[in-house]
Formats: sequence, C-alpha cells, structure tokens
Amino acid sequence: MKIGIIGLGFVGLTLGVALASKGYYVIGIDIDDEKVEKIRKGVSPFYEEGLNELLQDVLNGNLYVSTNYSMIKDTNVVFVTVGTPSNPDGSQNQTYLYDSIRRLANVWKSSMDYKVLIVKSTVVPGTTRRLAKLLSKISGLSLGSQLGAVMNPEFLREGKALYDTFYPCRVVIGCYDQKSCDIIEGLWKDFYSKIGNIPPILKMGLEEAELVKYASNAFLAMRISFANTIANICEKTPNCDVIKVLEAVGLDPRIGKQYLRPGLGYGGSCLPKDVKALIHYSKDKSYEPILIKAVDSVNEMQPYKAIEYLLMVYKDLRGKTIGILGLAFKPNTDDVREAVSIKIIRKLLKLGAKVKVHDPLAMEHVKKIFGDKIIYCKSPIDTIRDTDGVILVTEWDIYRNIDPTTYKKLMKSPVVIDGRRLYDPKEFIKKGIRFYAVGLYVNHVFSLST
Repeated sequence: MKIGIIGLGFVGLTLGVALASKGYYVIGIDIDDEKVEKIRKGVSPFYEEGLNELLQDVLNGNLYVSTNYSMIKDTNVVFVTVGTPSNPDGSQNQTYLYDSIRRLANVWKSSMDYKVLIVKSTVVPGTTRRLAKLLSKISGLSLGSQLGAVMNPEFLREGKALYDTFYPCRVVIGCYDQKSCDIIEGLWKDFYSKIGNIPPILKMGLEEAELVKYASNAFLAMRISFANTIANICEKTPNCDVIKVLEAVGLDPRIGKQYLRPGLGYGGSCLPKDVKALIHYSKDKSYEPILIKAVDSVNEMQPYKAIEYLLMVYKDLRGKTIGILGLAFKPNTDDVREAVSIKIIRKLLKLGAKVKVHDPLAMEHVKKIFGDKIIYCKSPIDTIRDTDGVILVTEWDIYRNIDPTTYKKLMKSPVVIDGRRLYDPKEFIKKGIRFYAVGLYVNHVFSLST
C-alpha cells in the first residue's frame, strides 16, 4: 500500500514519520517550499519530542516529501491533514482543504485502482461528504465503487504527538462506504499489531466521526474554563485556595483530575478554534450552544487576570518593566498559536509597559509577531532582573526551580504573578514578595506576610 499525506504540519508530518517507521511507503506533500526543503534536510519545521530523530531515520527510505502532487498519483490512500484556521467570525476557513482536494482530484483522474480519501483535518460535520463528492466530480471516479471516503480524526497532544500516534486511547473511523472503512480499519490494525497494542477501533458515520473531535475538544476546554471559574470564585472567598478545592473535586472518580487545573486560559492550534467553530456551526443549525459559548467567554477573559493583579499594585503600568516567563501555549512545544502570552504582551504594550520575555523554544516565533517592540532575554534570570513585575505564563520546568530569594534580589519591586500555580505561595510571602496566584484569595495572601 502506497500512502499519501497532504499537509506536512504538526499532524501530517508526525503521521508520516510514524507510518514510515513501521515499514509503510509514505509520500508527503506540502505546497510550502521552505517547509519541504527543511524536512528534506531532516529537520522538522516545528518542535515535537523525538520527531527529528525518527524523521532522519525514515527520510528517503520509507518517507519522501515533495511539493509536487503528481508524486501521489499512484497512492492507494491519501490522508488530508491541511490546516483549517478560523475566520474572523469564528467559522472554519476551509480554503486550504478544498484546494488540496482539487489538486488531488487532478492527479487521480481516470485511475483504474480503488482509491480512498482519508480526512484527518478537523472539519465541521458534513465536510468530508462534500469533499468526497467534489473529489469524485473532478476526478471522474465513482463514489462507492472506485472511490471511498473516511473521516479519521486525530487526538494528538502537542509535545506528545508521536507517543499519542503510537499509543492512542482509541481510533475513530467515520465511513462513507464499507469497502473504504474495511481498508482503513485494516491499515490501523496492521500498524498497531506491529507495535503490539491494538487500541479500541470505533466505526461510525462520517458526520458522527467529525463531531467526535469537536465534542472531545469542547469538553476538554470546558474542564479548563470550569477550573478557572472556580479559581475566580476562590479569589473572592476569604481563606480559599483553588488548588485545594480542585484536588478534592478531582478525586471523585466520576470527575477525575485531568484538565482540572487553574491558569490563565487555554491556547494552541486546536481548542480555541475548535470551540469557536462548533459555536458557529451550531448557530448555522439554528441552535444556540449556551454552555460552549460560556466556555469560550471565560477563556477570552482569563489571560487578563494577570494584568488585573499588576494594576492592583501599580494602578498605572506606563514606564513599568514587566517580565514574561513562558511564551509557548504549553510546555514542550514551540507553538504560540492562540497563546496566552501573546494576548498578555499586547495588552501590556497598549498600557505603556516595557516587556521582557523568555521561553526555551518559542522566542523566534514571537519575534515574528512583535519584532523589536519587546526585549528577548537569553535566560529566565535576565528576564527577571530589574523588573517591576513578573508573570509566569507557561509552566516550563526551567522556571520551577527559581527560588523566592532570586526574585527578591533581582527585581526592582518584587511583584510575582503565578499564572500556572507553579510555586508555593507561602515561600514567596515569607520573603516579603507581593505574590498573586490564580485562584488564591488576594487579601489572604497579604495577611500571610504580616
């Protein structure tokens, strides 16, 4: 079986490398010349744990990459993994998706072999069916007899994408026809038998599989916004710390601990856009998704909690120097799409603050956004030095070991805001540091220092 992959971003490249590592012949296509050239040199265009090493092992053996769609003419199955960004109104931009299908249709025209389109991009319900019909119309392949279509959503965590590809908790296959469904089920069973662990494989209709991805991401986003809502209540409640509250809540087996952590909100390439797309899709279907809209609203406001803390101390941030520790939307990635840090930095600049930043991986991406408007520091210590306030935005381990004495010694005015609950508040307050943390009663914090 020759496998094609259209789109060599986070999902597509990870998938291609994983398949190639288990002996499948894979051809990856992307229209971005610079990205393809980088991959050809054995360098991933984004950071993902273990990906570079495995890429170099399979490149030009079982994995080939190109910008030329004709390279996938003789493939039996093609995964489509192109991006589906948000439009300004929150709806899904499917421009890249439809462009890729038209290009694929032209190289599959009048093929004699049975072909399978596998949509792995996150798409609103009904999209895969429309793409399959377009592909059939342009290529001349008859749906059901010459051409099959499958929706096969991905459930990858950035930073753990390879692990999640090799060891998923489930595989979802949405089927247009039985033949394509059997082919893709067979592919995944063969792949996971080589690993020694075949996960649960759930087969369903196209629209059901499309909605599985949105329901999953909306639920994860809901847990985060719920945790932040409880955190915001704790900040108004004397002698309350949300960490203790949610620890007890999470021990309930009906609820569990995962994604039940307070912070400055969720970001990244998936949750924000998928929540907004689901809201827009629901409205198009004449349904008002009140719960999901609330999840989104909480998340839109949560990053600015950090600036509220600063304004409680300074009233005016003009001329103040603020350090930002962590730029990526989560640790172990260089992804700053919809990152909390970007929202905070923009607001600080608008308020007239001078901003210093640090991140182990994401600095170059942030430079493309802000240029010379902010100061990029080589280390956390440089970021902290001579600041009026520091906001910890991303919970990198490198920041975990910075002790309160270091903050007090280096800062002009020690105001520390723990946006990810990385630190023990009492240790900072003992050192006379003004310490704020998401979900910690503010007045209670200051009483501990007296």
